[in-house]
Amino acid sequence: MKLTRQQRQAQHIISHLIKNCWENPRFKKKLIENPIKTIEKVTGKPSHFPKGMRIKVEDQSNSNIIFFNLPTKPH
Repeated sequence: MKLTRQQRQAQHIISHLIKNCWENPRFKKKLIENPIKTIEKVTGKPSHFPKGMRIKVEDQSNSNIIFFNLPTKPH
């Protein structure tokens, strides 16, 4: 599957955020506490999330835990 330019950019930003979290505990804390503001600071651009949309950053770095995410039920 070929990714769009926007998807590639998002993938790059996510990779950058993850790397920063691994290397900088203070950055990780900021991302968990206020993801949108932190992402905007990293990208230098305002976010364009739909009104009411949130981002929840969950620290899943504990290798002794298997994290299972439940997706939204299809309509």
